[in-house]
Amino acid sequence: MRDRSDPGPATRFPASRRGSAAIEFAAVVPIMILLAAGIVECGAVFQVYNQTNRLATQYAIVWSDCRDDTTSCQTELNTYTPDAAKGNVAPQLSPSRITLQMFQVRMSGTTPQVVYAYPAGATPTAAQIDAVQKTVPDRQTGVIVTATYRHSLMFFSALAAPFLDAAALAPSYTVTQLKT
Repeated sequence: MRDRSDPGPATRFPASRRGSAAIEFAAVVPIMILLAAGIVECGAVFQVYNQTNRLATQYAIVWSDCRDDTTSCQTELNTYTPDAAKGNVAPQLSPSRITLQMFQVRMSGTTPQVVYAYPAGATPTAAQIDAVQKTVPDRQTGVIVTATYRHSLMFFSALAAPFLDAAALAPSYTVTQLKT
């Protein structure tokens, strides 16, 4: 027969407080680590978006003031495209992950006519044409610069893979500038 003074394990266990701090710590720490990693990841993504925008803007501003003779604009365009030049404008970005599309266009009515293009033979997309139509008036010259950066996630690439293209973000900015 059982001793009635001993309440048994079923009633002793809930009353015991030994080890509760360790259990709470084990439950809270993974959540805190995920929150910290999420904050770092969001900061990195924000920086990539900001630097991609800066790159496109700087290229459009600088290229819009080249002289309009037959060789100077093309020569100037060729100096912007090497990885070293990209790295100087946006040092936080990896130059090998940057894709540039640059056009100098002359407007004829609402139709942009490409004068120079990088990469050679490229044609403006519908979004680029729409942007330049809003910025550059008839018989004026302007530039279109689109910078795209392929950013790989640091912490959550495996989790984000089903939602993103190969667990990477590709911010893209198009800037149009009236040629001075």
